[in-house]
Amino acid sequence: MSKIKVRYFASLRELLGNIREEEYEFKKGVMLIDLLLSYIPSRHRNVSRSWKQRMFESVNGEIRLDKYGLPIPREYYKILINRRYFNLTSKDSLKHELKNGDVVDVLPPVGGG
Repeated sequence: MSKIKVRYFASLRELLGNIREEEYEFKKGVMLIDLLLSYIPSRHRNVSRSWKQRMFESVNGEIRLDKYGLPIPREYYKILINRRYFNLTSKDSLKHELKNGDVVDVLPPVGGG
């Protein structure tokens, strides 16, 4: 089994009950999309729907899919894996295979002025 650490920031941390970070165990072959669409929502069932609607484009509560059948992530959320930015609008980023020891940062949009 492999382990990764996921860290949440700002409004996403609040959504998940002020959890700063948590670990997930998985078998080889798990991709970033699996983490975002299955692993995290499964662990946080009480906010699963809200998580998915924040992270992915949806219409009438249903997640929109692109021409490849992948969910369409909202562009303003940022994902870093081991401090490397992953462009969620790229299908290759969503299919990135997670490795043992990876640290995944999930950042919501930042506002200010």
